[in-house]
Amino acid sequence: MNQPLSYLLVGMCEVGRIKHHLKHHLWDPNSTILFVGYQAQGTLGRRLVEGEKKVKIFGEEIAVNARIEYIEGYSGHADQEWLLNFIYSFINKPKHIFLVHGEQEGQEILKDKIIENVGIDVTIPDYGQTYTLDENLTMEQTIQIVSSDITQTREILEKMRILKEELNDMETIVKEEYLTQETSQNSIALLKLRLNEIEEQIIKIVEKY
Repeated sequence: MNQPLSYLLVGMCEVGRIKHHLKHHLWDPNSTILFVGYQAQGTLGRRLVEGEKKVKIFGEEIAVNARIEYIEGYSGHADQEWLLNFIYSFINKPKHIFLVHGEQEGQEILKDKIIENVGIDVTIPDYGQTYTLDENLTMEQTIQIVSSDITQTREILEKMRILKEELNDMETIVKEEYLTQETSQNSIALLKLRLNEIEEQIIKIVEKY
């Protein structure tokens, strides 16, 4: 009988060694994955918390059979009550407040509460907007349409960044775990397989762009 495995997660599972652990244990119904921090939209951690049954890690589709739990109270971000308390603490209140962090629904709720309870005007700026912080609070919208070439270049850079982080993680694992103890042929074969996968991803990037 397999012994149950538990992992305590405080990041959003986008990079780092945790992706290797998830790849090898998400499929196992004896494992428990416990999230104790905020998971941003679009991240692997958020998708797991919201109950996705299959996720892709390193290009491989993994069934989510492990038990997924979430403790919201340990988030490192200030909640609505503490943000309001922060505003109350000012002797000289700010004339205007900009909300630039958080999900849209939460921002709208906090905006209404600030206006209702504190009486300070609040702006939730859109992407690309700039403001002149004068008495009139002048706003000029400067959204620049990004060309497809620039978009593709950013996609290439992002994929290269992810691949680089994966290689760095593998290097750390090899140095800390494989060089300090006797390594099985099976472990070496898995390392070679992963390197081949990364090489194939690099080739796909070159061919695509």
